[in-house]
Amino acid sequence: MTLAADLRSGKNHRGENFPVASRLIQARYRKPIMAFYNFVRTADDIADHATLPPADKLALLDSLEATLLGQSNAEPEGVALRSVLAERSLSPQHAQDLLTAFRLDVTKQRYRDWDDLMNYCRYSAMPVGRFVLDVHGEPRACWPANDALCAALQIINHLQDCGKDYRNLDRVYLPLDLLAAHGAGVEDLKKPAATPQLRACLSDLCARVAGLLQQSAGFSDQIGDRGLRLEVAVIQRLAERLTRTLRDHDPLSERVHLGKLEIAGLALLGIMQSASRRVTGRNGRHAGAANGAANAAATASGSSFYAAMRILPREQRSAMFDIYAFCRAVDDIADEAGDRAERLARLAQWRHDIDALYEGAAPAHLQSLARAVHAFDLARADFRAVIDGMEMDVRADIRAPDLETLDLYCDHVASAVGRLSVRVFGMAQDDGVALAHHLGRALQLTNTLRDLDEDAGIGRLYLPRELLEKAGIAPDEPQVVLANPALGKVCTAVAARAAEHFDEADAIMARAPRAVARAPRIMAEAYRRILSRLIARGWSPPRAPVKLGKGQIAQILIRSFVS
Repeated sequence: MTLAADLRSGKNHRGENFPVASRLIQARYRKPIMAFYNFVRTADDIADHATLPPADKLALLDSLEATLLGQSNAEPEGVALRSVLAERSLSPQHAQDLLTAFRLDVTKQRYRDWDDLMNYCRYSAMPVGRFVLDVHGEPRACWPANDALCAALQIINHLQDCGKDYRNLDRVYLPLDLLAAHGAGVEDLKKPAATPQLRACLSDLCARVAGLLQQSAGFSDQIGDRGLRLEVAVIQRLAERLTRTLRDHDPLSERVHLGKLEIAGLALLGIMQSASRRVTGRNGRHAGAANGAANAAATASGSSFYAAMRILPREQRSAMFDIYAFCRAVDDIADEAGDRAERLARLAQWRHDIDALYEGAAPAHLQSLARAVHAFDLARADFRAVIDGMEMDVRADIRAPDLETLDLYCDHVASAVGRLSVRVFGMAQDDGVALAHHLGRALQLTNTLRDLDEDAGIGRLYLPRELLEKAGIAPDEPQVVLANPALGKVCTAVAARAAEHFDEADAIMARAPRAVARAPRIMAEAYRRILSRLIARGWSPPRAPVKLGKGQIAQILIRSFVS
C-alpha cells in the first residue's frame, strides 16, 4: 500500500522561498511548526505529483486527514502532527483547511477572477500563518494582517511559477478575467517569453500584491513574541523585494528568485527595520525628553552606528542608545545657530544633570541613562569629556587647530564616547581604553575628511594647522582653504593618520572575543569603506558626498557574522 510519505518530492523547509521556523523562532516553537510543515509538505507533494491519478491523490489526502483526526495511524506525518497538536491543545482546523486547498489543486485548474483566487488563498496560504500565530499564543486580532501577507506570498509563488504550473500541471492561477482584460490568454504561458499582453497582466497582479503588502506592513508590530515579530518583518521585506523583481522581470524567460546573499541582506534589514519600530514604539506613542533613546534610535536608523548597535543583546543595545541620545542632544546644541552664551548655559545644565545622576538624583529625562550607568559602571569623566568637546565648538568656531588641540578634540567628542561604549560591550579594561583611543580618532578623522564642505558652511575647519602650513596653505577662511589646489596633500596626510589608527584598532579587536568586538568591528569596517571612497574620490572640488547605502551596511553586517 502506498503511503503519503512515499510520494515526498525531497523538498524540505530549506528549499522554500520564505523562512520556515528560522533561528529567529524560539526553539520551543520549532517542533510544532516543523510537524505542521512536514504534514503540509507531504500533502502538497501528493497534489503536485506528475503521474498519480486524481482519484489516488484524493484518497491519500483523505488518509492524511483521517490520521490527523485520530481515525487511523496510517500516515506518519499525520500521527506526528496530531501528537503535537494534542500536547499544545491546538486545533487541527488549519491543517484541514490546507487539505481543502490541496483537494482544489487536484480538481480545479482555473480561477475565474481575483475573488476566486483569494478564496483559494483562504485555504492554501492564510492557515499557515494562522497556525504559527496560534502556536505562539498571539491574538486573532493579528489574523487580517496575516491573511494579507500570506495571500501575497501565495500569489508571488504563483507568478514565479506561472509557466511551470501550466506546462507541468495544467494549472493557471492567473485570474481568467484579468488575462482577458489585457488581451492575453492561457496559451501565452506556453511561450518561451511573456507577450506584452501577458506582461501587462502580470504587472496588474504585482500591483494587487503590493496592495496586500501595504495591508500587512504593520503586521510585525502587532506580534508580541520577539522572534516571530522579526521573522515576519523579514518575510515582509523579502515579499516586497520579490514583488518589485517580478514587476521588472519576465518569469517565463528568467528565474525570478533572490540570491542567498541578497536574501541575507534583506533579512538583516527586515530585522533592523522591525527593531527600529519596536524601539520607537507603536504609532509614535513614545515621545518627549524621557524617551531620548527611542528618538535617538529613530534618528540613527539606517546608519552604520545603528546597524552595529542593533546586533547587541537587549540590555547592551538599550544602554548604547541611551549614550547615543545623550551625545545627540549635546551635539545638537554645539551645531545649532544661536547665541553662544545661551548654548554654553545649556551645556552647563547638561553637566549639572550628569553630576546629579551620579549623586543619585537623576532628572526624569536621564532615568534610563542612569540605569545604563549603574549596569555598566560608566564613568562620569567620560560624559563630562563629551560636553567639554561640545564646548570647544561653541566657544569659538574651530578653524585649523594645532595637532595637539585636534587630538584633544577627537578624544572628547569620539574617544570618550568609545570609552563609554567599550564598557557596554564588555571589553577588558586596558584593551577597551586602547580601542576607544584609536578607533575614536580613526572615526573622527574620517568624519573630518567626509564633512569638509559641510563644516566649512558653518565656518569650521578641522584640518590641522601644521599640515596646512607644510602644504603652503594659509590657515584662513575655510572656503578659501578648501579651494586651494594643495588641499589634497593635507587630506592625504590626515587620511594616513586615520588609517594608522584603524590598523591599531584592528589589532586590538583581533585579540578580543568575537562577540565582544562585533559591534566596533562593524563600525570600523563601515568607516574604513568611507575613508577608502574619500581617497578614491579625491579632494578637488566639486567633492561628491560619500556615504554607505543600506545594502552596503547589510553586507558589512553579514560579514561580521560569517567571517
